[in-house]
Amino acid sequence: MAMLLVASRRLRSANTQPPLPSQEALQALIVRDSSDAIFTMNVAGLVQSLNPAASRQFGYTLEEIRDKSISALIPPPARGRQRANYMTNPGARELFGVRRDGSRFPIDVKLDELAFANGKLMVVSVRDISTRYAADKELEHRLAIAEATVNQIGTPLFVLSRDGVILRMNRASETLLDYSGGEVRGQAIWEIVAMPARAEEFRQQLEELLRGPFPARSEMVFAGRDGREYTMSCVLTATLDEYSVIETILLTAYDVSSRTALERSHLRTERMEAVSRLAGGVAHDFNNLLTAITGYSGLALQNLDAENPIRKDIEQIKRAGDRGAAITRQLLALSGRHPRRPRLINLAESVKSAERMLRVLAGEPVHLELHTDSKLPLIEADAAQVEEVLLHLAAFLRERMAKGGRLVVRTSAEQLEQNIPDSEPPLGVGEYALLTLSDTSPALSREALAHLFEPFFPSKETTRSNGLGLAMVAGLIKQNGGAILVTVTTGGGNMIRVYWPKAAAAERSAPLFVVPKPVATGGTETILVAMADAAERARIRAMLVPAGYSVMEARSGMQALEMAHKQEGTLHAVVTDITLPGMSGADLIMAIRIARPAIRSLYVTSRTPAEVMTEGLTPASVVSLQPETEAKELLGRLRAALSIKALSVGQSSVGQ
Repeated sequence: MAMLLVASRRLRSANTQPPLPSQEALQALIVRDSSDAIFTMNVAGLVQSLNPAASRQFGYTLEEIRDKSISALIPPPARGRQRANYMTNPGARELFGVRRDGSRFPIDVKLDELAFANGKLMVVSVRDISTRYAADKELEHRLAIAEATVNQIGTPLFVLSRDGVILRMNRASETLLDYSGGEVRGQAIWEIVAMPARAEEFRQQLEELLRGPFPARSEMVFAGRDGREYTMSCVLTATLDEYSVIETILLTAYDVSSRTALERSHLRTERMEAVSRLAGGVAHDFNNLLTAITGYSGLALQNLDAENPIRKDIEQIKRAGDRGAAITRQLLALSGRHPRRPRLINLAESVKSAERMLRVLAGEPVHLELHTDSKLPLIEADAAQVEEVLLHLAAFLRERMAKGGRLVVRTSAEQLEQNIPDSEPPLGVGEYALLTLSDTSPALSREALAHLFEPFFPSKETTRSNGLGLAMVAGLIKQNGGAILVTVTTGGGNMIRVYWPKAAAAERSAPLFVVPKPVATGGTETILVAMADAAERARIRAMLVPAGYSVMEARSGMQALEMAHKQEGTLHAVVTDITLPGMSGADLIMAIRIARPAIRSLYVTSRTPAEVMTEGLTPASVVSLQPETEAKELLGRLRAALSIKALSVGQSSVGQ
């Protein structure tokens, strides 16, 4: 009985609950209680209804806003192509709402269309995003401060992927390497900061560091756009994800070239001074013995008849003494005690007088080129020693080109505005007569360059000489007040520069002759011109075609990509605006390099230099296309872009 009473009470209680609302009533409740502001408007954009949240957010009652334009609450954006029809195309966008008191607040807007038999209404859902907007602005502000701070640091900084690809670099890095961030972004760092011949060595060194632990430290050799090398002390730190997997690498590089060069020069100087003292002492004693040998053998030959059977033996003794005397002269040159007869000479005349010997030395396999500028500052040196230096250096390079090549000897005037600590000995600021020898032989290794002027340095790269050749040359140059610098050229081969200081007694009233730089007038390469403006494309074509270039034209980034993909022959360079329909010029270059890593690039724009800098580009990579811009400027910059050291995507690419 008790159980029946309980069941009866439960049944009566269930029957007294209110019924569930209809679908329409339920939707009305959702709209009423929504925290988002909800409006309806007709096709003319006039408000028809609003929910309580809309009234609270904007401060209007329905009577105050009914049949008013929605633009009173949500004004159109200040600019942009969507301004005219911003409230007629359904979709989500970020705008600003205006309250009754005139205050503005950021909002998310979503439009939906409701169709009825007699027409349609637009439902406008508005969400206040002030908190998120403020957080985004704060983040943008902090990022801007961080970027400005990093760019103010005078130390090069690189942000790399865990594969060594450059994601960002600061302004100090751009200044050091003479590349803009836009040019190198997406490239492997070893293809940018290392000489082509040393890219693989740099890659292996970096990969070893990336294995950790962090922070990792090492000295690495960087090279700028002009091929100049810098010894950098690098520190690598890693950012990790929640699984302790490397996300990015921060590489901080400190230029220690001067310190390293001074330390190396100091050690080399101490070592060479010790060797020089030993060589001088040995040469002095040895010379006394040779004087007796050659002197007495000469006297003996004078007293012997031609038919005397021992005459040939004495002649052999005399020849051996003469060869010993030659070695003594080398030892004396190494020690700086070689007797010299200094006088004022013109370096170009010394080269001309040695031309015949140089051509005999070069032989048929090697093509010899001489470029002598006679308008040089006079130097005070021993003419015979200067010629001996020239011939020894030419012989050194010639022996490295056993299968043939090209040897160029050049004289020029040089005004040094800063010290060169890497030369032997270190060079100071001043006016010099410069002797340059360059070849096409295999590039010398870093180890060989570091020990090149040491006597008897054992290396597979050394020549077949007795080991005193370059050490003797360095001694002769130093004895005459000069300095020597050996480097690896950007395109392969080696370059030897000998600086002879201007003689104090050689002041002349005539100005120093400066060799004019040749201006390139054209070429035969294929160039893709990507510009949105047809008139600008036509103008650039009119500059390039008469100069011999083959020109392809594209009006957008996508069209340029398609043309680059379909081009069967070699595409040498892309001339593009900074911005294009569909993508930026930098993105276009990066996309083309994936399939054509050897492509070169040149940006042409009518923007101001300040606007160019905001795009992450340096003025060196951009030509300003103004009404007064002449064809020779564009042609010269394009020729330079086609000639500089290549950039690449990945290990094997070689494009700019």
